[in-house]
Order: sequence, then structure tokens, then C-alpha cells
Amino acid sequence: MPAPLRDLRTPPGTPATTIRRWETTMTASTLRDDTGTVTCWRGTGQIPWQWGRSVVALGVFDGVHRGHARLLAHTVETGRRRRRPVVLATFDPHPATVAGPRRDTTPLTGLARRVALAHDHGVDAVLVLPFCDTMARTPGVDFVREVLVRALRATDVVVGANFRFGHRGAGDVRLLRRLGPRHDFAVHGIDLLPGCSSTRVRELLRAGDPAAAAEVLGRPHRVVGRSVGGLFRTDTMLPGPGRYRVLVRGRETVGEVRPDGTAFLHAPLPAAEIEVTFLDRAAPPTRVPRPTEATS
Repeated sequence: MPAPLRDLRTPPGTPATTIRRWETTMTASTLRDDTGTVTCWRGTGQIPWQWGRSVVALGVFDGVHRGHARLLAHTVETGRRRRRPVVLATFDPHPATVAGPRRDTTPLTGLARRVALAHDHGVDAVLVLPFCDTMARTPGVDFVREVLVRALRATDVVVGANFRFGHRGAGDVRLLRRLGPRHDFAVHGIDLLPGCSSTRVRELLRAGDPAAAAEVLGRPHRVVGRSVGGLFRTDTMLPGPGRYRVLVRGRETVGEVRPDGTAFLHAPLPAAEIEVTFLDRAAPPTRVPRPTEATS
């Protein structure tokens, strides 16, 4: 029988973790302040003892695209109506990297970016569940009991209509609805937006079409990485090889994505962590004719 997930709460005064937008892990602060932070717990053990009942959105939310935005809007509306905080419960790494059939799960957004986008959509706190073999083997019923009921004390659970969880993906909306009355939470299964998925965004980026990917995301595709002498490396997904119009530090320039998964930015940049926003394909470079060609 799988080992139980760690059950929940830390004593009062134990710091949580917050992620400041575009930066790495910071120390604890209030839920919302003028610095633009959002509380982020890494595992149920970091949830404060005094945290009350929550309205919970559950899923991976890679890319936080328009379909995710609709689900989060419903979650936030429910939380405000119930006067309860809204928590996004997500997984890191992507569950498909640990269990299930292998498929492309190159991240569209890093964890810090995902948390910041959740904050933009009105989420009060993010619970990051480290996805490992133990969690992959945890039956759906146990996951509900340990995470949604004991850790988050959910009043409502909001998921995409096709969301699966638990050992071998056996948990779904039907299981949640069966368990909801027993554990005093309501279940909201949100229908998918046609053609709107993280997989579709990856397909469009791989095809070299960041403009079409932006229509699915609801914003241009932005990645964070490190630039050294114009060479840009990132752990998140780049478009397929080619030339692109990009924004770097508020200025438009050209970026060339190479087959090895790196990019070269045609801009003077210091060695630093930077954000690169991919807008569209760039026109091919203009060929300057040689003097003999110009006069022939």
C-alpha cells in the first residue's frame, strides 16, 4: 500500500515560501502586498495551521492559457462568493515525466512564471505538490482525503472536465463528485475550450508559429533564461528553429533559434537572466548584392 502523503499543517509562525514575479524563491510575506507576491507552499507541510477552508483549482496549468484562465475565473468568482481564499494546487514536475505514457512535456512556463500568472488571475495562494513515484502510486481516494480534505479543507474543487489524477489516472470528475458529499465539498467540472490546450501551444511553437500560439495562450509566449554574449539558454520551450521578432527589455530585436535548442539574440546584452517574448516570424535577412551584381 502506498505511503500516505504528508499531512498538513505547520505551527503558527513557520514561514511559508513566496515567489516574486520573474525571480526565484523569496522569504515569507503576506498573501498580497505592494511588491506583487503570492504565497506559495511547496508541499502540504508548509500550509499554516491557521489557514481556513479554501476554494481549490486543481491541475498542472502549464502555460496558463485561455482555457486555464476561464477555469481560474470561475474559481475566483466562487471564492469571492463564498468569502473563502482561492488556492491553485498544481504539480511539479509535470506528472507525465514520472508516470503514464511518455509525451512532450517541455515546460511552457517555469514554476515562478506559473505562480505569477496565477496571481494575475486572482489566486490567493499556490500549493506546489512535488510529483514523485509515491504520489504517482497514490490512489485517487487517498489523494482527495490527504490533499483536498485534510490539507486544504476544500469547500469547492474546480477542475477541467478531462482532468485525471491518482494511481494510473483513475481519479476523475466522477470520483470527485462521488466523494464530495462525504467530505463536504462541491465539484465544478469546467468544459474545455476547443483547440485550447498546452499540447496545442507546444505544437504551434514547434511549427515556428508563436503568433498562433499567442492566440491560444491569450498573450505572447514569454520565456526566462540566461544570456551570455547574445547566446540565450532556457529550460522552457522555445519555438522551432528559425528567425523571430522578439522583445527583450522592452525593445524589439531578432532572435534566431537554433536546432540545438539555444537562441542567439541580435542585441547587446550583459550576462544576466532575462525575459524574451516571441512575437512572430521575422523576415529573412536582406541580401546585399555584390558590386558586380548591382551593375550587371
